[in-house]
Amino acid sequence: MYYNLQAFGEEARSIRTNLGFTQKDVCELSGIHEDTLRKIENGKVIPIQKTLDLLSPILKKDLNQLLLNYRLNNYQAFEEIRNRLESKIDRDEYQTLSVELDDLKALLHTESNTYFINLINQLILLIESIILNKKYSKINEALDKLIAAMKITTPEFSLNNYKNLIYSSMESRILMNIALLINKIESTEKSLEIMEFCIQIVDPNEKLYPKICYNLSYTYHRLDIHESALKYSDLGIDYCIQHRDYNGLNLLYFRKGVAEYLLSHNYSTLLHHLSQL
Repeated sequence: MYYNLQAFGEEARSIRTNLGFTQKDVCELSGIHEDTLRKIENGKVIPIQKTLDLLSPILKKDLNQLLLNYRLNNYQAFEEIRNRLESKIDRDEYQTLSVELDDLKALLHTESNTYFINLINQLILLIESIILNKKYSKINEALDKLIAAMKITTPEFSLNNYKNLIYSSMESRILMNIALLINKIESTEKSLEIMEFCIQIVDPNEKLYPKICYNLSYTYHRLDIHESALKYSDLGIDYCIQHRDYNGLNLLYFRKGVAEYLLSHNYSTLLHHLSQL
C-alpha cells in the first residue's frame, strides 16, 4: 500500500502551522527527530505508525486515519513492475528492461494523480538511464536522464548542492545511480563522496540499503581501501540475512571474499618484507 505522501505532508504541515507550532516545538513535545518531521512534511518518507501515534495528540488529529485518505490506486501494479525491474538489475539482465519500460508507460496512461504520475515518470527515466548506460554506453546521456528524474520532484537539485536537500527512497535510488555514473565520467573519489552521502540518508531497513553497501564496497575496492570494502560488504550481508532478502547476497559475499583475500595477501606481503629487514 502506498500513499500520496506529498499531499499528506502538506496537510500535516498545515495542521501544525494552524496550531501555531514550529517544527522544533512539535519535535520537543513528541520526542521525534526534526529530520523525521521535515521528511514527513516534505512527502519524502512513509511515516511509521509509532511516529504518527506520537504526533497525533500534539497536532490534535488522528494522523494514521488521515494517511489512509491519501491511498493511491494501482500502486500494487507499480510495485510489481518495480520488483521485476530490481530482480533483472540484480541478475544483470539489461537486455529485456524494455518490457518493464512499456508496462510503466501503459500504467502511466491510466493514472490521473499527479504525485503518482511523477513517481512513475521517475522510474521510467531511471530505466531509460540504465539502458543508455548498460546497452549503449552513452554515459552522459544516462546522467542527463537521472538528473531530469530528480528534478521532477526536487527542481532545485544539482550536483553542487545535493547535500543540502531532503530525499525520498526513490530519489536516493536515483542519487546512487548518479554516483555510479560519476565514477565513469569524473572520478572514483567523487563517486565515493556521493555514495557515502547515500548511506547516511537511507534507513538501514530500506531495501536500497544493501545495494548501496555493495556499491560502496566495490568503490572502496577500486581505491584499494579494502578494510572499508569489507566493512560495507558485511553490513549488506547482515541486512540480507536479517530481512531474509537474498537478492544480491551472492554479490555481497563475492565483494567480501575479494576484500578478505586482498587484506590477507597484503598482510602476508608486509610480513615477508619485514622478515627481509
